[in-house]
Amino acid sequence: MQTSMRVAIAGAAMVALASCAGRQVKTDYDPDVGFFKYHTFALVPKPANVNQQLLDQRVRNAVEAKLESKGLNEVDRGSADLLVGYGVIDRRRTEVEETGYGGPWWRYRWGVPWPATIDETVRTYTDGTVVVHLMDAKTHQVIWQGRSPDAIDLPAKNPRKSEHQVNVAVSKILDRFPPKSHV
Repeated sequence: MQTSMRVAIAGAAMVALASCAGRQVKTDYDPDVGFFKYHTFALVPKPANVNQQLLDQRVRNAVEAKLESKGLNEVDRGSADLLVGYGVIDRRRTEVEETGYGGPWWRYRWGVPWPATIDETVRTYTDGTVVVHLMDAKTHQVIWQGRSPDAIDLPAKNPRKSEHQVNVAVSKILDRFPPKSHV
């Protein structure tokens, strides 16, 4: 009985880890930048989208809190070292999966070409990728960027769950700033 319970728990853990595998944080940065020189930031919001105002505010709050926890101070845009862009990619995607037997369109029955049995499964979903871009305020060049694909369920149906998903995604992204090899 205990062995089957351990196997079930191990299986559940593997499924949980596999589901997180598609949500890997990706970052990129300019290796020639000395990140130690940045001490202040200003958030630069994207143009207002009435449909995403609440979600935008959640991302803004999470980015602001995470950068402040790293010792950066928020200041007005004119005196900032870094300009911080952020947002959520919310485009719709469609995937079509064909299953069946035979060739793509024909199979042979009794040596004669015959229409194959093909089933199509169409899935439409909205991508909830959180993105953060850091730009040098003087040069206006992006020096660091990060994203967490499929981090947020869209459309947001539960405000608390949405806030939690945003906080986790932003934290994972900004945990990689500054790059460890360029502090």
